[in-house]
Amino acid sequence: MLRDPHDNRAGVGRVRSHARAALALATAILALVIATAAQAAPWRAFSNASVWNVPAAPQSIAPSNPYADQFPAGKQMELSGTPDNPTYSSPIYFASPGDPVAPVNVTIPDWAPQGVIRWDGKPIPVPAGVTPASGSDGHLTVVSADRRTSWEMWRCTSAGPAGYTAAIIVQFDLTGPGYSDKMDDTSARGSGTPLISTTLRADEALSGVNHALGITVPNVGGSPVYPPATHTDGGGGGGIEYGMLFVLRPDYPVSPGASVGVRNVIQGLKTYGAYVVDQGADFEMDADFTHPELWRQAGLSQTSFDFTGADMRPAQPGAPLAQTASAAPARKKRSRNRAIALHAHRHSVWVGGGLRLRGKVRGNIAPGAKVRLQVRTHGHWKRFRQKLVEANGTFATHPHLGRVAGASRHGHRALRLRERRLRSGMRVLRVRAVVKGLGRSRVLKIRVRRHH
Repeated sequence: MLRDPHDNRAGVGRVRSHARAALALATAILALVIATAAQAAPWRAFSNASVWNVPAAPQSIAPSNPYADQFPAGKQMELSGTPDNPTYSSPIYFASPGDPVAPVNVTIPDWAPQGVIRWDGKPIPVPAGVTPASGSDGHLTVVSADRRTSWEMWRCTSAGPAGYTAAIIVQFDLTGPGYSDKMDDTSARGSGTPLISTTLRADEALSGVNHALGITVPNVGGSPVYPPATHTDGGGGGGIEYGMLFVLRPDYPVSPGASVGVRNVIQGLKTYGAYVVDQGADFEMDADFTHPELWRQAGLSQTSFDFTGADMRPAQPGAPLAQTASAAPARKKRSRNRAIALHAHRHSVWVGGGLRLRGKVRGNIAPGAKVRLQVRTHGHWKRFRQKLVEANGTFATHPHLGRVAGASRHGHRALRLRERRLRSGMRVLRVRAVVKGLGRSRVLKIRVRRHH
């Protein structure tokens, strides 16, 4: 039986038709995935409870701006650092796993930040293409591959595999609160605030701003608002201060033809606002010049905005979004029980040795506040030491655990922790820390070890 040769061509045509349909479907799915990713909330630094990540409290927004005359009169806000204006940018580079690391040469070591933002001195990652801003500020931020640490530099003059050179380097824990625990602590900004949250990134302009930003004004006073500001390079008083929060007035209109970037920044400024973080000639917001293709998609440039200082309103941060009314009582109770943290260097201590204790008070403490260290003995809590709480809330003590002179009882001589006599034969020390008006820490149980 003979086969019609046209039958084979028809089969091939059907296969090609199905292949084209499958390719079209895959292309549509890929486009949907890309669009969905673009709409996803962008990454943000610091904990959800950080002042950078909580919306402004609506009831705190002032009806007008009493500081309007301290913004440049009639001057529209500009973006400083977009690809069309990169000189005074604050570029942010994200490291990838496997990136090389390089040392940092700090040229003004006596300005080294202290407290929790102090650089640990170790080499830092070198992401591909890392480049500091060319202006005199020389800003540069490098974020670790696990997104848990940022290194921020001021007056960075070189960056690459051979090493970094900068006047100042700051190390932020990106899971923490986003500010130093020490007043008068500087950073890559004159206010002591981080670059990572106070700089607008292109992906945020395109997908949405979900944290407070930073703004620059010509002059600030000499009394920074803590948190988040810890330092000032301003002077005088009675005016705008570092750390003050301003939001864009809620009724500020958005032009029907506004780009997606303009819409997202305006919404972010209405929701979260911006803190005063630096001094400059104009009313400005820092931008990150990396990813020029995303800036084009967002439709933003140096002069994209037309609002002025008169459109800004002083405000106060509100509560974290995750905190609901039903969850508030439990959160408050847990916070009260954990207002004081206490830790021991080891889980055991030799008789005749020292017991190293350290802790932190997380509540608001008055100057001169003291913490009482107590030990459980004879069924009661007895104080064995009292320490002054440092300005940053920390305290530490190294009491000696010794024996009481005299006859032994049941094979063991009585023990003494500082001047406090303990129960004979005690095998476990139970200690805690107490601050009047704030509460007490959890009880530490430390094994007592005796030499034979």
